[in-house]
Amino acid sequence: MPPLSVMFKTVSSDCNLDCLYCYYRQSLEGERVRRRMDIRLLDGFLPQYMEYVADSHQVNLSWQGGEPTLAGLDFFRQTVELEAKYARPPTVINNAIQTNAVLVDDEWAEFFAAYRFLVGVSLDGPEEIHDAVRKDRGGNGSFRRVIAGIEALRKRKVDLNILCVVGPHNVRKARELMAFFRREGLTYLQFIPAMGFQSTEPDKPPAYLISPEAYAEFLVSLFNEWYREGIPTVSVRIFDNFLQSAVGSPNNLCVYSEKCDSGVIIEYNGDVFPCDFYIHPEWRLGNISIDSFKGIVESTSRQSFVRRKISLPSLCLTCEWRNLCKGECPRNWPPVPGGYGTSYFCQSYRTLFEHAGDRIGTLAARIAGYRNYLAWQHTHPGARLPRNGGCPCGSGRKFKNCCGAPELAASYLFRQ
Repeated sequence: MPPLSVMFKTVSSDCNLDCLYCYYRQSLEGERVRRRMDIRLLDGFLPQYMEYVADSHQVNLSWQGGEPTLAGLDFFRQTVELEAKYARPPTVINNAIQTNAVLVDDEWAEFFAAYRFLVGVSLDGPEEIHDAVRKDRGGNGSFRRVIAGIEALRKRKVDLNILCVVGPHNVRKARELMAFFRREGLTYLQFIPAMGFQSTEPDKPPAYLISPEAYAEFLVSLFNEWYREGIPTVSVRIFDNFLQSAVGSPNNLCVYSEKCDSGVIIEYNGDVFPCDFYIHPEWRLGNISIDSFKGIVESTSRQSFVRRKISLPSLCLTCEWRNLCKGECPRNWPPVPGGYGTSYFCQSYRTLFEHAGDRIGTLAARIAGYRNYLAWQHTHPGARLPRNGGCPCGSGRKFKNCCGAPELAASYLFRQ
């Protein structure tokens, strides 16, 4: 059985901030009432989940909200104890949490370091940009508290990445954003456009707070800042995803994958949904407190959802860039007579690919060659190559100008 990821909405929509663009501001029960996942729910669920993924030897759990740290540190301490109790050796347990970092202090950071959590922190750029939209309920900006949380994490060398929401407050400032993140030493970045709909409104047409034209300009500018003559030093997830597609690797983001099979979402009360964009009774798959997890995952309803991208919009079928974006996310396909239109951001991607497609292809070819070189290294342990000799990757170039080029070491894409 392949690995199956589970995302927990640990406190549902509850949050200690009141960001203007939050797409999870309202829940099924109304405006952010207090919710917490009961640890007993996990105690009943984890044995089923660990059994289901036992053959893969890999557990992938992510914790989101709202703001998941509101569940409290004791909740997560009990959680990792249960994970260790029910995991079958030699299972590798991967935990990730997405947080606004407002509550992250030394104690939280020590916990994340001890259990090797991957921590995603929401940060929209420099203080004046971030605080324009990411405020608390008193209208105060959160930037300085977020930076304090980041510093606590970095002091303990916690794996850290940044989630930056792109909205009217920063869509024209790609260069400024990249300069800020580089200056702060934040080198793993994800940018997502601000949504104009709620996760509880899956039937509404796609609507975003920025136009496709503005997003296109943002992506082009961002790519120019990222590419660095084919030796990028800061990971930007969307470009990494396109490179994965270009080299033929499985994509680690469902948006640019062949199927909608990133895992399942479990709400604080145990309700299971197929996707975070479809938190609605019509898409409820079951409840882990009363239904078999195996039955939920293998149900006809979920399998039908997984196959949604089999029928791409008709214009995608003849698009020269189809292999890179895979039609993007079905949530962004507007309904049209007889089916669906292309993604709300289709033209944004086309503009980017027309600008950067050749360079994406060139970089993908170099990555594929570097993998060949690493494979050669594996089969020739201890072998040394003359710098003026041919590169074993098969490029036909000299080793010193190819996989042996010293500048490659500066890029995260070419690390062994």
